[in-house]
Amino acid sequence: MNLFHDIVNALKSKRVLLGVITAAIVGVNQELQLFADTDMTRIVAIVGALILGDSLRATNPDKPR
Repeated sequence: MNLFHDIVNALKSKRVLLGVITAAIVGVNQELQLFADTDMTRIVAIVGALILGDSLRATNPDKPR
């Protein structure tokens, strides 16, 4: 049951939410063509960099949760 709890907590993270929102934007853009392909590539690259940067960021182990 602890594994299930950990998975649910991970799905609530900022990184997962940002990834899901980005995927939704890309999907909507495929249908409506709101942005050019180069603009979408740049948006996805920026989001990927934000997620990667947040993942690699040093954390303070003494900080309470």
